[in-house]
Amino acid sequence: MNRASAGLPPAADFLDRWDHHVRLRPGAPALLEGEDAWTYRTADARAEALAARLAAAGAGPGAVVGLALDRPRDAVLGMLAALKAGAAFTVLEDGLPPGLREDLVRRAGATVWLHRAGGAGAPLPDGTPRLEVAGPDPAPPAARPRAGVRDAGRLAYILFTSGSTGRPKGTLIERGALAGFADALRERLALTPSDRWFQVASLGFDVVIEEVFPVLAAGGSVVCRPHTRPLEPEDLHRALHDSAATVVELSTQYWREYARWLDATSRTTPPALRAVLVGGERMDPAAYRAWQQRRPAALVHVYGLTECTVTSTLYTGRLPEDADEVPIGTPLANAAVTVRRDGRVLPWGETGEIHVAGPSLARGYLDDDEQTARRFRADPHDRAPGARTYATGDLGRFLPDGNLVFLGRDDAQLKVRGHRLEAPAVERALADGADVDQAVVLLDPVDGSSLTACLVPADPARRPAPGTVRPLTGEQRRRAVRPVAAALPEWAVPTRTYWVAALPKNPHGKIDTAALAALCATAGERAAPAAVSAPSAQDTNGALTTVLDRFRTVLQAPALGPDDDFFAHGGQSILAMRLVSELRTDLPAAAALRVSALFDRPTPRQLAEHLSGHR
Repeated sequence: MNRASAGLPPAADFLDRWDHHVRLRPGAPALLEGEDAWTYRTADARAEALAARLAAAGAGPGAVVGLALDRPRDAVLGMLAALKAGAAFTVLEDGLPPGLREDLVRRAGATVWLHRAGGAGAPLPDGTPRLEVAGPDPAPPAARPRAGVRDAGRLAYILFTSGSTGRPKGTLIERGALAGFADALRERLALTPSDRWFQVASLGFDVVIEEVFPVLAAGGSVVCRPHTRPLEPEDLHRALHDSAATVVELSTQYWREYARWLDATSRTTPPALRAVLVGGERMDPAAYRAWQQRRPAALVHVYGLTECTVTSTLYTGRLPEDADEVPIGTPLANAAVTVRRDGRVLPWGETGEIHVAGPSLARGYLDDDEQTARRFRADPHDRAPGARTYATGDLGRFLPDGNLVFLGRDDAQLKVRGHRLEAPAVERALADGADVDQAVVLLDPVDGSSLTACLVPADPARRPAPGTVRPLTGEQRRRAVRPVAAALPEWAVPTRTYWVAALPKNPHGKIDTAALAALCATAGERAAPAAVSAPSAQDTNGALTTVLDRFRTVLQAPALGPDDDFFAHGGQSILAMRLVSELRTDLPAAAALRVSALFDRPTPRQLAEHLSGHR
């Protein structure tokens, strides 16, 4: 335990830790945004003033405060203020389809929503009660009633996660669980008042809880960006360096791209950075070892679920040479993790379903007793009254050294860029389209972190030969995925789409997803490369040939043509980062190329002409 928290009893509420640091280190930085630093004293005064305004609007104990904000520092301030008022908070993620956004606002039932006038945060439906987050300069905080505010059993926040019906499930986390998680991760990572955690995650993703509360529980600082736009690896590196950040958390796919960029530019991690947390997907052992050999910043492989207050286990250290998986590690102090089969706790070496118990568990799901009972079960192995365990649906086994290894799912859930998704939700939306008769969704066999859809066309004339697949054209894909894009977040929309004559079955009569994945993985290999016309006057240095080659390599699509759209053929934001990074290496004219240029010029020809005009 660090000195700033030494001697304190276990916290029943995160605000106990916060108040301790406000008293002990009032002038220390708490929330950093560029050159502007809010000290613990300043942040506390602002949070108290906002809490008073929330209370005046009716947001007290038992209420929910909604956050529709696009500026991370505002969002953290709103979280603190809601907790100080005795309320819970929920976050409305930007970029959600309008129907889903309105549904979440209605279901959250917030007394008031915090927003910033003129900001670019998630728009709120008409008639939603709202309060401007920026108020008058705070006066010295007046004494306010605290009775009932700091109760470990009160709700701290609601975050929405994927659901089997396609409707996100609202996960209810209590204040005691939040405090216990913040303390457990603070202790495990040995966070101190000198630590600075760089905030990267989407504000609607539960990783933001991990980026904020443990480091503040240690008396350290949250480094807030002035916006929530994705950072390219170069921008991330510069921001980490300039802010002297000591800790950052990245999705597995984003971390891969950052590592590629470091290798391509012969750089290493900034000197102040001591830990890079990585989670969301299985890690490649070779990539893990390569990082350890070249980077001073330690890797920390984390595993957890929204229902268990973010992270339950973590792994760091030297990976054994014979390891064929990167473990997800050992449990934090607030989580009891077991591997079970048919209700029986298994010894090390046996594979079963991962269960998480202990004080980290959520109360359950918002207005969904059926799903709560299905996942949060009475624990026959714990004699404590009311003891429960959460059945994760993840498969794993313990190694002899006590580390846990993740081995995939035992149900239809998929893991997409750190989000859990029920495949049937996407399949039903695809089958709602007029052009599609049947649909199966699987993790992309090329990158393992986006979705591929195999579709049986409603029109028999579009069906390819049996045992083969054929990519949809750009317009066909847009029509096919339209119902998904209207109902689900962007990351749930399949990036690659293929026509199939029929869905293959295994001997048990179930759809053979392995056979479909094998067909999709080889689809590009069988296609002949599209012809490239002779270089034009705008392509005298062969830019089109180079750009087209990189498009084909990154998308694993040898038949891609010069006028094919990057995003209509499987491209997404992380692959766009990789494409731009590689083009910067290939072409001097691409030295200043940004990912934003690809959104405006998504075909090889358009991008090559853009580069030729900037030589």
